[in-house]
Amino acid sequence: MTLTPVRIRGKKRKPAPRNLSSIQPLLKHFHPSSLKSKPPKPKPTAVPVMPTLQSLPQELLEIIFLYSMNISLPRASPSLGRLLSSKSICMEYCMRSFFHTVDHKANIRHRRITSDPVGQSDLLSCRFFTWPFFYTYVEKAHDALIKQRGRAWAKTGVTVPDATYFDRLWPSRFTQITYLGFAEGFHIPEKLLHGPWSTPSDQDSDSEKAKLLYVLVSLNGEIDWSASLAGETAKDGMKDAIREGNEHAVAALAVLLGIAQEITTELLRYAVVDCGCNFDVIRHLLFNSQILYAETSRDILNFHDPALWQWADSQGGEFGKGVMLKSLLKRAETFSLQFYMDEETDWMSIVPFPYGGSKFDARTAFEPITRELLVKLYRNHGRRITGGARRRRVSADEGEE
Repeated sequence: MTLTPVRIRGKKRKPAPRNLSSIQPLLKHFHPSSLKSKPPKPKPTAVPVMPTLQSLPQELLEIIFLYSMNISLPRASPSLGRLLSSKSICMEYCMRSFFHTVDHKANIRHRRITSDPVGQSDLLSCRFFTWPFFYTYVEKAHDALIKQRGRAWAKTGVTVPDATYFDRLWPSRFTQITYLGFAEGFHIPEKLLHGPWSTPSDQDSDSEKAKLLYVLVSLNGEIDWSASLAGETAKDGMKDAIREGNEHAVAALAVLLGIAQEITTELLRYAVVDCGCNFDVIRHLLFNSQILYAETSRDILNFHDPALWQWADSQGGEFGKGVMLKSLLKRAETFSLQFYMDEETDWMSIVPFPYGGSKFDARTAFEPITRELLVKLYRNHGRRITGGARRRRVSADEGEE
């Protein structure tokens, strides 16, 4: 019987013979120098990291922003937007964009104006620029003007119009504030051109958005019809304002659409037939559309539209809405429709026409001079009627060269 071999642990064994033929190729590449230790790799030199805007101290970043006056800086990233969105920085940027662009110490004729309509339009489109912010800006600009004039001016007793002139939104009052620094040709942002206009939180029927829009139109704000969709937005916003009965929004948009001859027969039908013919709304639509009616195609606007007259006939009665509407349409066709009607004496309850002052007052008699001023105002909207401010700015730029 064959015995089974047993391995004993720890017992030394003879090494197995190696096949030298398999090792021979490796020996050719062997060299004693390879046994030496390799020199250590040099450590990479530390390159200083360039500081980013986010890493700068906030005080320095604010100085850079106000010095550059580039509104794209806080829009570059959310972190920069948070660092540059404090109320004090927003207000200082607004002061530099509006108030400080006018030399308030100089005489009106020799006053230097450097207002930039593009920069102001960008600022107006910002989310923080609301009615409360604008009201605060007026207060800030008033205080800055008083400080510039000094104590000697205060002793004269001459009153400088302040923010309270905006309280009831009477153009004849707040147009007396001439130190706000709005440039000719600034654009009204699209955020103010659409509804909804009234919200349950509003204390009155007119939202803060409608108030700001009304004031900006009174300050000769324009719509960018060619390079944006603001015009189409304003058309839709007008229908929202008519449906909601927001008079300040209707009054402002009627001017903007009337200047562009965009108050159409369809819009009048919507206000009369679909929305019940609110005469506080109709007065703004007809008053603004009659100014350039002679230059408007009847395919766009027709005061003898059959649908309007059929609706008027269906109302019946000698003193009903139908008779009143026909009378207004007839007067608008001949450019003789006054803003206030003869029997209206309580002007305080009516939202005024957005323009008022020494050159035009809607409460005065409708004379040929008034018609001429209105036509000139609409044809040259966004610019001063005399064009004097623009000529002064051009001459100032030429003097620098």
